[in-house]
Amino acid sequence: MNYTKGQYVIYSGTEICSIGEIVKRNFDGEGEKDYITINPLELNTTFYVPWDKADYALKPLMPKEKLLELIERMKTETAQSRGNTESRNINFRDALKEGNHEVILSVMSEIYMEKLNRAESGKQLYKMDKRNFELAKKLIDSEISILFWNRIKRG
Repeated sequence: MNYTKGQYVIYSGTEICSIGEIVKRNFDGEGEKDYITINPLELNTTFYVPWDKADYALKPLMPKEKLLELIERMKTETAQSRGNTESRNINFRDALKEGNHEVILSVMSEIYMEKLNRAESGKQLYKMDKRNFELAKKLIDSEISILFWNRIKRG
């Protein structure tokens, strides 16, 4: 992937960042390496991503057209709660690593259905499902803010 200054990317599956500079640093005492600086939009800090690991750690934002297509498809698909939290968590983690928005949205929908099913019997959603849902929601909300309004939603 080519990176340009100011481009938005997803770092480690959860944090939207803007690309900064390509710099040389010696963090390990074994010689200088090339790093891409990235700046998380919700934190006042800079991360250094090794150039040779950038394609693994950084994923592009979903194109606006694909997001709209997924939203339209979600309107017609009915999510089913399979009740298998472990499988859902593995799918979710893998989807974050790969930047697979379709699976992320599918898991969110499944967690939502599980929440409704558990509420009917007076039960709470499992903590891991709740955490994953909130993490995915933050990511998707942030991407929507960038794609449609070119700004990040705070909080």
